[in-house]
Amino acid sequence: MNVSTNELLLALRAPTSGWLAAVICALDEALLDPDFSEQHRDMLRSLLDAGQVPANVAAASQERLQRFEEAVQTLHEALVGDDETAADVLVARPQLKLCASAA
Repeated sequence: MNVSTNELLLALRAPTSGWLAAVICALDEALLDPDFSEQHRDMLRSLLDAGQVPANVAAASQERLQRFEEAVQTLHEALVGDDETAADVLVARPQLKLCASAA
């Protein structure tokens, strides 16, 4: 079954399409990554065809995702600093204020 771009855009307008959007965003990122191989694509196709994710695969995926999130957090802390939160960084930015001239 080939789905047209217009069908996908229409489906994404539905209030219940949150998961579809999340999966498409993740797939878009994956397809840009040269490490996402044809073998990975085949594995995803087989999961979709099966209509379920085996429990042990789901658990292993959760563990791997947790390690990935930790790596991203570590990178964030290295770039921003571990004692600064994102809110602190935003507050520290100068603010532009528009003033009318009295002259």
